[in-house]
Amino acid sequence: MGGEAAPNGAREDGRRQKIGGLYSHYVLAVLVLVYVFNFIDRQILSILAEDIKADLGVTDAQIGFLYGTVFAVFYAVFGIPLARFADVWVRRSLISAGLFFWSAMTALSGTARSFSVLALYRIGVGIGEASASPAAYSMLSDYYAPKRRATVIAIYSSGVYIGAGIGLVLGGWILDQWTAMYPVNPPLGLKGWHVAFMVVGLPGLFMAAWVRTLREPIRGLSEGLVTKPHPEPLHVLRTEMAAVIPPFNIVAIIRTGASLRFNLITLSGIALGS
Repeated sequence: MGGEAAPNGAREDGRRQKIGGLYSHYVLAVLVLVYVFNFIDRQILSILAEDIKADLGVTDAQIGFLYGTVFAVFYAVFGIPLARFADVWVRRSLISAGLFFWSAMTALSGTARSFSVLALYRIGVGIGEASASPAAYSMLSDYYAPKRRATVIAIYSSGVYIGAGIGLVLGGWILDQWTAMYPVNPPLGLKGWHVAFMVVGLPGLFMAAWVRTLREPIRGLSEGLVTKPHPEPLHVLRTEMAAVIPPFNIVAIIRTGASLRFNLITLSGIALGS
């Protein structure tokens, strides 16, 4: 991606965006909190597994599918186009939208009454969470000078362990408290694991609005270069999705194949006519 020397307008914005200043630390703190939410919602399933198995009648293999395969596959596949999208779109908006989406999917997991519905919501959690780290790393790189980035990334990454720990403790506590209050006939038929999903998911909806208030840093400012905004970010997203995500990639392959056949026919006609 090309860069250019910062024009006057960018220099003026740069003075407002002090590299490594107090506002940079504030952004780092908010993004750490986002990562904490990310791993709370990701890890809470493990502490709720036994209750989910008993309530929905699922097997250990199905729980493993929910916790591992169904989440990881969609996280990995969607992570590629969403990371590319972070390169060309407003990163705070991408993080905010992703946080809102995965938090909503976590909260909705508390309404699941079947394995298939819960699996669908876990897919949503995986897709939403795939948006967070690529955009966060990019933002932090523009808020901090290169010599401080390793430390900054280490601080940001601490959200993994904080979130995982909180998710296990909080999920277990909610489960115990709800079961103790309502051992039989709980309100609306909600079991402890239902409530745990809702309690950890709903705050993320408000956190998403908070993230949206962050200032978008100027791309490349910390390097002394400013990258021009991409004119068509949605086109980039569609292109990346078409490359890796079914059924978009199937359509792309069909189109490519049709173009190839047309070109071969055209070349054959030219060769025969000459």
